[in-house]
Amino acid sequence: MKAETRSYAASARPAPAARLAANERADNKRERILAAGLRLFADQPYQEVTMDAVAKQASVAKGTLYLYFGSKEDLYLGVISDGLEKATQSLPMDPEADVAERLRAAISVVVRFYNERRDFLRILATEEPRLAAARNRVIEGWRQKGLNFFSSMIEQGMEGGIFRKTDSRMAAYAILGAIRSVLLYCSSRRPIAELSDDLGRIMIDGLRNGARERQAGQTRAPGAAAATSSRASK
Repeated sequence: MKAETRSYAASARPAPAARLAANERADNKRERILAAGLRLFADQPYQEVTMDAVAKQASVAKGTLYLYFGSKEDLYLGVISDGLEKATQSLPMDPEADVAERLRAAISVVVRFYNERRDFLRILATEEPRLAAARNRVIEGWRQKGLNFFSSMIEQGMEGGIFRKTDSRMAAYAILGAIRSVLLYCSSRRPIAELSDDLGRIMIDGLRNGARERQAGQTRAPGAAAATSSRASK
């Protein structure tokens, strides 16, 4: 009898392929809900967006919507968190690549990511007083991850003599601020590919300043250095 019970229980459990398909369907519904919420929150004031409208745009039942997000506030914060997570996932992570090239590529990727997601950029740029505290907590958490990402690369470049000694945290803030300014004020004037490449070059040239001069000084011939010292003593 026990063997029959175990056999029945095993057969009642979904097969791995069935579980995988169910998870994929759930992920697809969640993505549709987030995409619908993103469009609506970007195009309308927060108070005008309804869960009914989100469910309709996402092509899901309202009850299904509430299985994923318990309230409009949860959905709004979920849209922000999901967008910032995708921005982080898009960053180049190859530790073997040249650190200056990695930094340039990271700046370019972030600029292009937000340029292709103007709806999301509008949500980030629009304050929502009703959710200010919760919204700021979500954004600040992801901002710290971005700062850690950029500052760690800058520190690696300093350790390798590629970048000059500087405050890596302040430099990371400068990079994030420059990215935001380019997207808000410059992206309509020139192709985004040119802007992202220029911004990466400007940031890296600033970080390299002085490091290259020291490297050049270290590689001068000993005789030249001695001659310089002799002339200085006369």
